[in-house]
Formats: sequence, structure tokens, C-alpha cells
Amino acid sequence: MAGNGYTSIALTPLPPKPRCAPTGGAWRYLSGAHGSVTGVLDGLAVLRAANQAATGKDTRGRLARDEEDLLRAALVFTSSGLDACCKRLLRDTLPLLIEGIHTARTKFEDFVAQELTAHPAGLKAAILNPQPRAELVRLYIAARTKASLQGSDDLKSRVRDTLGITNAQLPVAKLQDLDDFFKARNAIVHDLDYQDPSGTGTARHHRPMELVRDQCDQALQLVAALIAETAKNVRALPKP
Repeated sequence: MAGNGYTSIALTPLPPKPRCAPTGGAWRYLSGAHGSVTGVLDGLAVLRAANQAATGKDTRGRLARDEEDLLRAALVFTSSGLDACCKRLLRDTLPLLIEGIHTARTKFEDFVAQELTAHPAGLKAAILNPQPRAELVRLYIAARTKASLQGSDDLKSRVRDTLGITNAQLPVAKLQDLDDFFKARNAIVHDLDYQDPSGTGTARHHRPMELVRDQCDQALQLVAALIAETAKNVRALPKP
């Protein structure tokens, strides 16, 4: 949107919250992440207006360094929100889905079979637990949530497939749309967005406003879709 000689940007509103109690925690995290990123983008608009007022110059065009830093912050907040939402979604719904969704149960059983070979000591402790099934599920969730998501492959294997969401519900192509987002996020988090982190230069990657907004939008809307499809699967479970 244009006004006062500069352009401001805004996220797409989130879709309606799914009616499903077990996914409520993940949705609260998503709403919080959306609000935080919105706040960063609003701060960018205020900064641009202040810079224009101070210089008397039209601020349209390439952003100043402090303005691009706010775009980098928006990408990092979005990434944190994606991680937190997906982890909460797995923790709150996976115990239910393993019992009632065949694909989710198969992924769990594959994990247990792998652990029997790779980490028998840890699996033995879980089996000797007074509630072995619940402890095995806890270990499974811990394994899927212990590290941040690094790309669309992680989203597929550690989140979508683990939750039993099918390709018909959420195609791989939708996950792959986030590859550029992850590339930008990793450049910022791991290398401060320097173009040549191993060299002596201080040039950073250029972050256009509209592109960053679109990348943040894609990530947050993808999380909303993950939550919505999980909610559908939970609601479809047999009633106890």
C-alpha cells in the first residue's frame, strides 16, 4: 500500500480458527506469531515515515540498512513461529492420531523398529516404564521436535507425514514453496545475511519488502493449513 511517499506492507489475515480443542494450542502460537510479525512490519512503516520526515526525501526504492534489518527480523520471527507451532501441534495431537490414523501409526511403528536397532538402551527404559506405550510415544515426539525445521523436507518428514496428513490433503509442492523462505532464514540466522560469510566483505543479501512479506505469508499460511488438516483428522477419529 502506498502513501506519504513510501510503501508499507501487511500480512494476509489468518483463516478462521479450526474447531478442534487439541489443535487450539498450536493455533494460539500461530496467532501470536502472526501478531509479532505484523508488529515488525508496522515498525518498519513507522521507521520509514520517520526517515522520510528527517531527510525530506522520497523513501521509495531500496531500503536503508536499518529498514532491511526489520525485514530480516520479520523472517526470523516467522521461522520461530513456524517451529513453535509445529512442535506444539505434534505434542498435542500425535498421541491421538497414532491410535486412530493408520499412516500416523505406521510412522510411529517405523520409528520404534529403528530405535530397536539404533538405540536399544533407550528403548529398553521406555518398555520398562509403568506406561510403556505412552513413554514410547513421548520419545517419538521428542525425536521429531528436538531440532528446528531446516527446509521443506523436514516439514514433510517430521511434521506432515508424522501427523498422518496425506499428499491429497497438503501436497508436497505446497511445502516446497517455502524453500526460498528457509534459504533466507538460514542465511540470516547462521551467517547474519552476509553474501560472503567466509570473506572480508560486509555486503548483505538484499531483502525487498514485498518478497519478504510474501515469504512470511507463505510460511504462516502453511502452518494454518497444517493445523486445519490436523484438526480434520482429529475430528474424524472414532469416538471413545
